[in-house]
Amino acid sequence: MRKFLLGALIAPALLASPAAFAFDPDTPVGEPKPAFPVTLDSEENSTIGLAFRTAFGLPKGAEATATREIDGRTYTFRPAAIHLLPNRVGVLLSLGSLDEAGHSEGGINAIHYLQGGPSGWQRKGEWLNLGAVGSVGNAATAWGFSDALGKNPYLVTSGGGVWQGCAISSATLTELAPDAPVDRGSFTDGMSSGAGLNQKEQSFDGQITAAVPDKSFTVTYTGTRAIKQQYVLKNGKYELVGKDQIPGC
Repeated sequence: MRKFLLGALIAPALLASPAAFAFDPDTPVGEPKPAFPVTLDSEENSTIGLAFRTAFGLPKGAEATATREIDGRTYTFRPAAIHLLPNRVGVLLSLGSLDEAGHSEGGINAIHYLQGGPSGWQRKGEWLNLGAVGSVGNAATAWGFSDALGKNPYLVTSGGGVWQGCAISSATLTELAPDAPVDRGSFTDGMSSGAGLNQKEQSFDGQITAAVPDKSFTVTYTGTRAIKQQYVLKNGKYELVGKDQIPGC
C-alpha cells in the first residue's frame, strides 16, 4: 500500500523562520503548500528534541525518547512532527510504541500543546489516545497537518495493518482547538487485497481533495476504480453521506 505525504508537514531539511528561531532553533518551518489534496508523511522529524524534552519533562540534552506506563502497559514515545500555530503555540505529535504487542494491539499517539517564548517552550497540555494507530503495537504510521478543513488547524493521522493478505488503513481527523484537540471523524484511506486465499485483487487509495471548512470534506479514491465520498459534520462528528463504497478486510 502506498505511503501518503502531507504537503503541510514540516520538512526537517528546511531552515527555521525568525519567529520559530526565537524560542526553538531546532524547530523548522516549511514553506506554504497547496491545500489539497491533503497528503500524509511517514518520515519522523528528528530535529525537534527541545520540544519533545519539554513535553515529556526530560532533562536538557537527554535522548529524545520517553517511557510511560498507561493502563498497566509500557509505551515508548518518540517525536514525529510539530506544527506552529499563529500564537506561537507548537502542536507536537509523538508516537508511543507498545512492546510485545499482539497483532491486533495498537500503540498510542500523544499530542502536546507547547507555548513558545523567549525562555523556550512551556508545556500547556497533554492528551493521549487521539488519532489513528496501527497494529502490532504501532502508533500512527502516517501524519500531517492541514489548515484547510476548518477555522482551527487539523492533524490527520493514519494507521492500519494486514490481515491474512488484506491490508487496510484508516485516517482520523483531529481538530486542534484552542483548549484541547478533539477527534472529529475517520475514513478508510487505503485498502489492498488479493494476497490471501481466494481473495479478490483490488486496491483503493484515498485523499481529502476538497472541503467546506467546518461543514464537510470529500475523499477521492484511485485504484481499482475512481470513487468519491463526502463526509458531513453532524453533532461534532463527521459522518459519511450514503453507503461506504470501500470494501473492508
